[in-house]
Amino acid sequence: MPEARATLVRFLQWLVLCFCVVASNVHAVPLSLNGDTGKLALVSQFQLFEDKSGRLGITDILQPEMASQFRPLRGNLSASYSNSAYWLRLDLQRASPSIGQQWLMELTPVMLDDIRLYHPRADGSIETHRAGDHMPFSALEIRHHFPIFLLNLPDTSANVVYLRIQSTSAVFLRATLWTPQTFVEESNFISNMMGVYYGIMLAMIVYNLLLVITHHERSMMYYLLLSLLTLIAGMSLNGHIGMYFAPNWPWLVDILPGLVSPLIVLAASLFISSFLKLRDKMPCVHWFFVFIQIFCSVAAIAVLTGYNHVVAPFVQSLGLLQMLAILPVCLLVGMRGYRPGYIVFMASMTWIAGVLLVAMRNLGLIEPSWMTDYGFQVGSAAEVILLALAQADHISLMKKENANNQAKLLEVSQRAEQELDAKVRQRTEELADAVARLQKLDKEKNDFLGIAAHDLKNPLTSIIGMSDLLRKLYQAMPEPQRQHYLERISYSGQRMMRIISNLLDVNAMDTGHLNLKLQNLDLSKVLHDAMQQYEEMLKAKDLLLVKQVQDSVMVHADLDACVQIIDNLVSNAIKYSPLGRHIWLSVRAERGMGIFQVRDEGPGLSAEDQLHLFEKFSRLSSLPTAGEHSTGLGLSIVKKLSEACGGSVHCASEAGQGCTFTIELPLAATQNHDH
Repeated sequence: MPEARATLVRFLQWLVLCFCVVASNVHAVPLSLNGDTGKLALVSQFQLFEDKSGRLGITDILQPEMASQFRPLRGNLSASYSNSAYWLRLDLQRASPSIGQQWLMELTPVMLDDIRLYHPRADGSIETHRAGDHMPFSALEIRHHFPIFLLNLPDTSANVVYLRIQSTSAVFLRATLWTPQTFVEESNFISNMMGVYYGIMLAMIVYNLLLVITHHERSMMYYLLLSLLTLIAGMSLNGHIGMYFAPNWPWLVDILPGLVSPLIVLAASLFISSFLKLRDKMPCVHWFFVFIQIFCSVAAIAVLTGYNHVVAPFVQSLGLLQMLAILPVCLLVGMRGYRPGYIVFMASMTWIAGVLLVAMRNLGLIEPSWMTDYGFQVGSAAEVILLALAQADHISLMKKENANNQAKLLEVSQRAEQELDAKVRQRTEELADAVARLQKLDKEKNDFLGIAAHDLKNPLTSIIGMSDLLRKLYQAMPEPQRQHYLERISYSGQRMMRIISNLLDVNAMDTGHLNLKLQNLDLSKVLHDAMQQYEEMLKAKDLLLVKQVQDSVMVHADLDACVQIIDNLVSNAIKYSPLGRHIWLSVRAERGMGIFQVRDEGPGLSAEDQLHLFEKFSRLSSLPTAGEHSTGLGLSIVKKLSEACGGSVHCASEAGQGCTFTIELPLAATQNHDH
């Protein structure tokens, strides 16, 4: 019996151990990036470890015994005010090689002091990135109003990313993974929305400034102060203070959110007391607001002396209490016959809805979300509009005795103004449409002339050069060589004629009227014929041409389009190749497509260059190595012609590693059947 009992105990211990191991690793399964969506919210995807000492570094975290210290994080990180450092671990893995290897991790909010991202590599190195409002905005790796990091996942193996968060302000975090394209689209949308928000705030500030100048009322001055502080708070929460106004003043960006918070509560208290005349109508409530004003003044001084983490919870709690007190006060004032009290009540409701979300998030009562990030902006925009209406109603009550006569006059004036505005808008729209059409036609003309000059330069240079040689060396030149030069002159002239025709076709393609002559072509032979004109250019830069050409690769495409595609890609490779390097050309059939590939050893392309690579007139950061001319038109022509032939163009490049351009054209029916 004792032996059986001991065996049973060991078995139970083994089961408990297995359960602990499984429980500790259940959340270590990498997050699969399958590319189905360009945006991935990292809710409940992190594992969390709280470093209460705040002294552990990445080498300490990577120790094997630390793995069991991480626990799954449910939802988003929300820790209120804390002196701890919080480590977040995220396991990532690309589902397949076709999924993009570059991802952007965006973090909110912007007021976190120190954010560090560590990405251990397979070779033992650790890629480190930093952000946070203790860093100058101008020193950030990616200058975005929210902290953002570029993650490069080179292969489909599992990658581990560590985030270290530490801040004297409220510690909370919402993270999102983006593909670069989706991030750009979403950023444009958010920027437009922020522009609308700032436009509303500025319009209301200007409007109230005019009211202050006109009427000199104290309540209007308090409202102007409140609007200005609200705008500053919104720009601070959105990261636009550091982005646009203080890129080299991290101390200002760091202290501003904590300083603006008590000042907003102070300005709101002063405005409500003055606008609703609480000193006369509700003396007891008035003294409550006076207490808030005194406390917020002291709190603002405490923030300036470095005690924001101490007073911030009290300021936000007192601000919530004040907002909850404003609602019944406004209703009572409205019920007593002062109509603007109702409008202030509605404005306070929208303000409370937005600020309540922010305060509860900072106190750790709710998790960060889209509503907590932008609820303040929505609520404050609605509030300033409604308070502006309350100010207007307040002014109208002061002038009630003249309201009827002024209303009739205003009605006639507004009707005439609306009719005039309608006619002016109609004429303005017609004129704008006409100007837009003229600008479009002028741009199309300039594009056409630019493309023509770009693509006719090479064959024209060839004709001029060979004709000068014939003129100078005609008598001393053997007859076969003269015939060879004459044939090349004829070939270049014919090519110029084809280019002119193709330029007309490109213009027709933009308008939907392109007529290509698709036929079965031997892509290998087309490449061989086209390469004859580049012998001198290759010799001039001492470039070695390496060909890997499969015999008789028949594609179904347009001859002139293929020649022009080859010409642009090869001439670009020569332009951007340093002296004495290699250029590789290959032609092969693969997966039902004829593949033409050009690879060079030039400076390569940055990620920013690749985003605009095939646009007209795009200017790349890399420059031709021998001062050759480039108008930024060639690659746009390559893209148009390859797609018009039913194919596609791709570029693979890294900065400093050269470029590889790949053209895919559909195989001819007979060869496709053979393959």
